[in-house]
Amino acid sequence: MKTLQNILWTLVIGCLLSGFISISTARDIEITEKIKGSIKNGNAHNLAVHFQKNLDLVIDAEHVEFRNVRDEQAELILKNFFKKYPPKDFKYGFQGTASKVRYCTATYQALNGNTFQVYILMKVTEKEYLINTLHFKKE
Repeated sequence: MKTLQNILWTLVIGCLLSGFISISTARDIEITEKIKGSIKNGNAHNLAVHFQKNLDLVIDAEHVEFRNVRDEQAELILKNFFKKYPPKDFKYGFQGTASKVRYCTATYQALNGNTFQVYILMKVTEKEYLINTLHFKKE
C-alpha cells in the first residue's frame, strides 16, 4: 500500500513538473514569436515592450553602436531603421537557451533588397525574458 502511494505521488509530481516545464517552454516560444511579429511588421513600439531598461543596440548599416542605450532611445532608433529598411521578411535561423539566457540568430530582409543578420540575446527577469542585446549586421 505504501509503495503504491509512493508511485502515485511520484507520477503526480512528475506530471505537475512536466506541466510547469511545458508552460515555461510555451512562454519562451511565445516571447520569441512576439518579437518575430514585431520585427516582421517593423513595429518598433511593440518590440520595445520586450527591452530591458538598458540594452546593447548595434545597427552597422546606420553606424549605430550603443553599449548601454535606454529602451526609449533604442525604440526611436529602430523606428528610423524600419522606415529606412521596411521589412519584407524575418526568419529565425537558430534559437537556444542557457542558464537564464535565451539567444536567437535570424535573417531580416528589407523591401529594398538589403539583408541583415540579426542577433538577439534575452535575459530572464523575475517573470519573463527581456531583450538585453540586439544586433543588425548588414550582409
